[in-house]
Amino acid sequence: MDIKSIRTLVSIADHRSFQAAANVLGMSISNASLQIHSLEEHLGVKLFNRSTRPPKLTEVGVEFVRRSRELLSDWESLSNSVIHSQTQGALKVGAVHTSVAGGVSVALGRLRKRDLGLFIQLHTALTPELIRQLQNQSIDCAIVTEPVNTVLDMRFISIAREELGVIAHQHASGGGFKEVLQNNPYLRFNRHATLAQLIDAELKRRDIHVNSTMEITTLDAIESLVKNCLGVSVVPIGKHVRTLPRGIRTLSFTSPPLFRNLGLLVREDCPRMHLVEFLLEELNRAYSSASTES
Repeated sequence: MDIKSIRTLVSIADHRSFQAAANVLGMSISNASLQIHSLEEHLGVKLFNRSTRPPKLTEVGVEFVRRSRELLSDWESLSNSVIHSQTQGALKVGAVHTSVAGGVSVALGRLRKRDLGLFIQLHTALTPELIRQLQNQSIDCAIVTEPVNTVLDMRFISIAREELGVIAHQHASGGGFKEVLQNNPYLRFNRHATLAQLIDAELKRRDIHVNSTMEITTLDAIESLVKNCLGVSVVPIGKHVRTLPRGIRTLSFTSPPLFRNLGLLVREDCPRMHLVEFLLEELNRAYSSASTES
């Protein structure tokens, strides 16, 4: 039994899939399966019920995963205690897909240039999934759209207010934002995304009726579909977000404009808060400089 197998087991439990865990850990699914088989042989117990698809943890497996989380936490605390510099170590950062295209990538680039000896692991997912990963302590912090409800034992640190607006191909039908939204196929973000829920509530409040034809998770995919005249959407626009491809026009909501609050979500007891603060410093710099340049 080794720490690598323990990490693999916990990752499988977190992602509820051997394949997804293998992808995150950068290994083949056969390697992940072999590690779990070896672990079961060493312990003399079955951790997974393989008669189901996907395999599910047995009762013994659930308890062993719980104890494994404690072991990993102790192991990481021990590792941190022998680090020679307070700026060295690994920081596991989660981010919603729509944030990576903007100031987040700028902040991560600046952080790397500071040469702090800090290794960044970046995981992208929807806000609800990132919250679950924070609760499981599989990531240290997450850059998310502000959750509708307060998350127990976590602190949300605001980074920026991002304006949301309509994007459409230059030949899309309609003049104002309402006409564009109602006269063209609508591309919506994944309904489980906090951003999608914010946008849907605003469309309902403004009595804007859209014909939703696709549901997409990433900003890249939405931009590509809009560029190819497959629909229109509501996304973060303006100073904090990268330049849109040629051929796409933007229309702001008016009276009042629509914003989303982007911030850093972190556990109150985060053991790597001293490393999170370096990231927070660069995030604030990246977004404040964008505001100055606008």
